[in-house]
Amino acid sequence: MLEQFKQKYLEEVTDRLNEMESALLELEHHPDLADGINKVFRVMHTIKGTCGMYGFKDVEKLTHKIENVYGIIRDNGKSVPKHLISITLEGVDIIRQLLNNPEQDHSQTLLPYTEKLSDFTDDDTPDDSLTPPTTSPAPSGIKATYHVVFKPEADISSRGVNLGNIIAELESIPGVVTFTHAYPDDEKYAAKFYMYWEAIFSTDRTYDDIKDIFLFATDEVEIIKLSDSDLFLNPLFVQELQLQQQSGKDINFEPLTKFIKNTKDEKSTKPTAIASNTEENLRKEETIIGRNIDAIETKNTSIKVDADKLDELMNLVSELVVTKAEMLSLAEKFNLPELDNLSEKIDKLSNKFKDNALAIRLIPIETMMLRFERLIRDLSKELGKKIDFITEGTDTELDKTIIDNITVPLMHIIRNSIDHGIESVERRRELKKPDHGVIKFTAFYSGANVFIQVQDDGAGMNPKYLRQKAEEKGFLKPNQPVTTRQLYDLVFRPGFSTAQTITGISGRGVGMDVVKQNITKLRGEIEMDSEVNLGTITTIKLPLTLSIVDSLLVSLGETLLLIPLYIVDSCIQTTFDKISAPKPIFNHNGDPMSVINLRQLLSTNDNQPENTTLVIVKYKESCMCLSVDKVIGEHQAVLKPLGPYFAYQEYFSGASILGDGHIALALDTNKLIRLVEKNKKL
Repeated sequence: MLEQFKQKYLEEVTDRLNEMESALLELEHHPDLADGINKVFRVMHTIKGTCGMYGFKDVEKLTHKIENVYGIIRDNGKSVPKHLISITLEGVDIIRQLLNNPEQDHSQTLLPYTEKLSDFTDDDTPDDSLTPPTTSPAPSGIKATYHVVFKPEADISSRGVNLGNIIAELESIPGVVTFTHAYPDDEKYAAKFYMYWEAIFSTDRTYDDIKDIFLFATDEVEIIKLSDSDLFLNPLFVQELQLQQQSGKDINFEPLTKFIKNTKDEKSTKPTAIASNTEENLRKEETIIGRNIDAIETKNTSIKVDADKLDELMNLVSELVVTKAEMLSLAEKFNLPELDNLSEKIDKLSNKFKDNALAIRLIPIETMMLRFERLIRDLSKELGKKIDFITEGTDTELDKTIIDNITVPLMHIIRNSIDHGIESVERRRELKKPDHGVIKFTAFYSGANVFIQVQDDGAGMNPKYLRQKAEEKGFLKPNQPVTTRQLYDLVFRPGFSTAQTITGISGRGVGMDVVKQNITKLRGEIEMDSEVNLGTITTIKLPLTLSIVDSLLVSLGETLLLIPLYIVDSCIQTTFDKISAPKPIFNHNGDPMSVINLRQLLSTNDNQPENTTLVIVKYKESCMCLSVDKVIGEHQAVLKPLGPYFAYQEYFSGASILGDGHIALALDTNKLIRLVEKNKKL
């Protein structure tokens, strides 16, 4: 059970570290940003408060030291030194290592790092670093008054949560008035801890600061903001609270409401003003406090779900889609009106269920941005380059599986833009370019696809140099005719590299070929375009989801094939004699299109019929025709991988079981057309 809560803790810490990393990157541009400094301090304080109970003692010590440094900055009201940002980001990486490998000895990493931190806390440090304050810090803002009700569950200790630390931190707030209540000996309270707590206090801490005290017991606490001012400045309010505290009962707000009205503007409160309140005024004041309480958001608009559960949900949806297809097949076979009506209803429900399940798995692309920002920041500093990172369309959503598998290829593309693309500051000045290079990340929808573009304003790729390198590697013969597009595609060949020297970043000829392989596995496409001294743009085309695809079911003799519906333009029935030979061309409305004879390509042995159906599919900026025997109709295909024995076949991306039990193979039309063009099988 403890291991389960430990895993939940690690997930929470990962989210917190991501928040902190984002705040540090913002602080690098705005070093005096108070919110950023507070966020770093708060994250370190929160992680420190709980990591020890799960055995992460080194994390506890390290977060305590980083917290001290940022506590000094916050209390002194100073800006964050730039080199401290780099040191803190290094600390974030070390904390991740400590959490991932707690049994490993990290002393050789920790000791040098803690020495770096000590430079910011020693008394004899230079003037531009940090020294502890000699006087008490001034309040950072206007105080507000809060009411906290904490009712822990009975199993809170078994979950690894240190209840004593929570109560101690709550009572450490200056001026807090705490009410400790014991539950009556009643079975209905068996699921609760023996006691619960109420607290009222005024503080300049934010709502999030207070919430962080109860980070691992968020469902068991209620935080209510009573007033935007310090109610404890009113002695009568304090006196009433003390009387209630002595009674040992729950806080009674009825006699306290009269102190809350207009407290934001009051400098002092007179007894005569309180005594003159009428019953109508009290009702108004109760409305005011009610409005304050209602203003606090108490409902969660989102929940975290384990990725395995989402995968299981998609498997169930896939089974439902297959079962629906079976029912539709039976309804068509037996021609029963009652079964037709029922199958139609199930068809609609399963479609809605499928759409909702797919929508749950969609994740905004912005979840990847932090890793890219960090990569650009660290690598540009290492190479001595100045780079601005611009993003557009990061709210575009993709399936979680695609997000997980596309992040590393995108990081490699961005790394290439930094290393190969963006020039040094000196070189950019020679070319009369701004000192700061630009890497622009853009994402957008187009039909059933998502396009991702990574563009830089760097040196670009010279086609002449690409050809020279290709001939040296033996990829091209001298004087072999190739287009500029084909030269750019050479970048994706294994072992091809344009780097002048081999570095720790790139130049070994391993990378872009793997990037293309990974994107192809996702049924995606990648291409590059470039202009010398203007930059390079890499475009990736991806499907929205991988599991269920709307397809066109066609037959080729006894073989059933699936063509993605989003690339199908139209279908035309014709005869083979209308297709010119030897290079098959079909004239459609005066527009000649190449025809791929799937029977010939796939070596189908059945007798070829006199008539054929041409499925016109979109390919890049044009269209091509696929010759099939018959179009059966639309089909929701639940795609399954073909397995290791068929992993290296050329034309298919998966298979699907139909309602009648037959298997249909899913055509990877883009790959098929490229291979046919390359091998000149047209």
